[in-house]
Amino acid sequence: MGRSSIIIPAYNSETSVGVSIDSALGQTRAPAEVIVVDDGSTDETGKVIASYGDKVVHLTQENAGQGAARNTGMAVAKGEFIALLDADDYWRPEFLERMEDFLDAHPEAVAASCAFKAERKKGDYYGPVHHAQLKEAHPEGFVLDNFFDFWADYDHVRTGTVLFRRSLLEEIGLQNPGLRISQDLEYWAMIASTGPWGVLPEVMWIGTSDAVARKTGWRKKYAARRKKAPTIPAWERRVVPRLAPEHQSGFARVRGRVAAGLMSAHALGGSRAHAQDLLETYGNDMPRGISTRILEVANRFGAPGWALATSALRLIDRLK
Repeated sequence: MGRSSIIIPAYNSETSVGVSIDSALGQTRAPAEVIVVDDGSTDETGKVIASYGDKVVHLTQENAGQGAARNTGMAVAKGEFIALLDADDYWRPEFLERMEDFLDAHPEAVAASCAFKAERKKGDYYGPVHHAQLKEAHPEGFVLDNFFDFWADYDHVRTGTVLFRRSLLEEIGLQNPGLRISQDLEYWAMIASTGPWGVLPEVMWIGTSDAVARKTGWRKKYAARRKKAPTIPAWERRVVPRLAPEHQSGFARVRGRVAAGLMSAHALGGSRAHAQDLLETYGNDMPRGISTRILEVANRFGAPGWALATSALRLIDRLK
């Protein structure tokens, strides 16, 4: 009997969810269960999931977003550990075996994440960027002294890279279903507030959302989510009361990165007021990416500047 519950939320993912399910079922160490939650799909996603029969637990719900779909799966998960995998990504076969062994070797760690490769049109992106050096220095992984500082420095966590102990659900609960964007980032902060976090610097998660987006028009689907992007106070509400003093500085930098992403989402979603508020409140902590620079300039020129800036951001979004 396996020890890990794998949860895959799927929405209009007929072209990719099979690859994700196959990677979950094809692990060198079998999972306890693979729970696939159809989040109100209108394409053939449900038929693809059903084709696996009793190899997976097939749940359905009305469309409520990734966080809510993951919660549906976590609420019934029975495994000692939980892993979340999006329907447009996949794992290498050794993911569960290596991650479970790491958490067994480090009982003090509440969660761990592996290195990753995100496939992109303009060149693959690896994280942490120095994972090769880390693997040479720590072939069996290591436990972070301060997760928030490391996270701020290296942006090393993606949804499918994490394995965490199911017992944490008793302390932190499920994901915040009201966050339609960046709910996973809020959840990593919640998990890290409970104890040490480990890193296994082997590339075992492959992100293919960029290629899937180009094939299926995912960005059109994402446009609806942008209109539901949260504010930072809503995003950090559960986290801030749990932070230790030594985590404040790193969290502020992570929050700046999240604010930059939400700012772009609000700008592209048509909410200039929310985007401006994020820029003016958290701009000093935001990374100096092209979107931030464009909107900083736009903010000096009022409505005409914002109109030009959002047009530029839409063009950049299409060319990614």
